[in-house]
Amino acid sequence: MSNLAIIESKEIALDSRDVAQMVGKKHYDLLKDVRQYIDYLGEGKIPFAGFFQESTYTDSQNKEQPCYFITRKGCEFIANKLTGQKGTVFTASYINKFHEMEKKQPIPKLPLDKNKRLEIQERNARAKIANLYLRIADNDALPTNYRGIFLSYASKELSGQDILPLPKSEAKTYSATDIGDMFGITSAMVGRIANANNLKTDEYGKLYHDKSRYSTKEVDSFRYYDLVIPEFERLLGREAD
Repeated sequence: MSNLAIIESKEIALDSRDVAQMVGKKHYDLLKDVRQYIDYLGEGKIPFAGFFQESTYTDSQNKEQPCYFITRKGCEFIANKLTGQKGTVFTASYINKFHEMEKKQPIPKLPLDKNKRLEIQERNARAKIANLYLRIADNDALPTNYRGIFLSYASKELSGQDILPLPKSEAKTYSATDIGDMFGITSAMVGRIANANNLKTDEYGKLYHDKSRYSTKEVDSFRYYDLVIPEFERLLGREAD
């Protein structure tokens, strides 16, 4: 019969019908043995695919019947269950069959191709760089904004994408006192003009939670962007100093 095959795992395997003849058993009885072996392997949480692979064949009455493809390891497994002359003969027989098949159709060793090796090397290099960025970001002495930058770099090295965007650079801001000094008015007047003309918005500045200049209390303080200066020039009718 000699139904040899190369199964999905790229291994040479023997048809269980051949193996049944080689060990002097009915095919039905060998199938029962194989199923029992698979149960034992399952109880030990050992994958059976490297030993036995389920398959079917069409018999003389055109009916589909079960069989297994049995790998070299599977044959060794069966051989270990046999003793004396029967075990010796079976071992020699399956070894000869595998050698015969290997000569006719050598099994591809499937080494990693060059592109795959380069991909793995690049991935490992990226992981090392990302780890370096993470170690730098973990330094408590580093300003918060810079820590965000290194975390962004690390995430990009690991994923290849900008998953964690770079933190936005803080725009220069001015206090009400700064704006007042530019126009020769008080900070209180700056605040009243800003409130009256809706200049305390995200477009023109940002609200900060900071310590009061006159106490230890924390207060909300609005700081203005450069964009607000032309608005004060327009409203006050003069240019900033």
